[in-house]
Amino acid sequence: ILSPAFRRIDRPAGAVLWSFMHGWMFLLIVLSILIPASGRGELPEFGPPPPGAPFDDVDEATLQAEVTRQALGFLDILQRHWGQGPERLRSAVAGPVEREEESALIYLRNAHNHGVLEGYEFRKGSLSRGQYVLIQGPLNGLNEFIGYYAALKQALRSTYGEPKLDSVVWNNDLYHPLPDYWGVAVMIGDLRYHAIWETSEGTLTLDLSGNQYSRLSVEYRARAENAQT
Repeated sequence: ILSPAFRRIDRPAGAVLWSFMHGWMFLLIVLSILIPASGRGELPEFGPPPPGAPFDDVDEATLQAEVTRQALGFLDILQRHWGQGPERLRSAVAGPVEREEESALIYLRNAHNHGVLEGYEFRKGSLSRGQYVLIQGPLNGLNEFIGYYAALKQALRSTYGEPKLDSVVWNNDLYHPLPDYWGVAVMIGDLRYHAIWETSEGTLTLDLSGNQYSRLSVEYRARAENAQT
C-alpha cells in the first residue's frame, strides 16, 4: 500500500494532465474505445466487491513490472526523438498506428487485458509531447492500480530524483480509514495520486485517478528548445 503524507494540491497544478487531453479532442474519441460502456452508452454503475471476492490468479510484481516496462519504454522513445517528425516516430514505434492526424499519432495496446493508449503530439512537425494511458479492464485486485502507480513512481524517482510535486488528494475520505479499499476510492473518484518532475528536457507528470474505473497516465512535455528540429 502506498502511504505518503496527505496534502491537497491547487487545481491549476492538478489540471496539468487535463490541459493535454483537452488539446486532443480526437484523442478522447479514441480513448472511449478503451472504456467499457453499457448498452445505453453510459459507464456502468460500480460497487466495491465483497472482501472475499475472487480475483484472477496473477502475480502483482509481474504485472507491475510489465506496466513499468511499457511506460519507461514509451518515455525512452520520447527522449530519443524530441524534435523529430511523425515519419521518424512511425518507424521507431512498434505496431500499427490507430489514428493519425497532422499533429499526432495514436497507438492502442494492452497490458494484462487493460487498455493502453500511447499518444505522440507534434508542434510544427516536431515531437513536443507524449502521453501513456492505462485504462482499467478486469479487476485483478482492489489496489491493483495503486500498485502500478507506486512501482512506476519508484522507477521514475530512481531516474529523475524526487518529484517537484508529490500529492495525494482525498475528495471524499469515506475509505481513508480502510487502506485495503483505497483502490476503490480511486475508481470512484474519491482519491487521486499526482506527481510532477521538472527535468532538463521538460515536465514529466504521473497521475492516477478514476471515474468508475481507474486510469494511470504518464505525460512528458518537452521544453521549447528540445522540441525544435
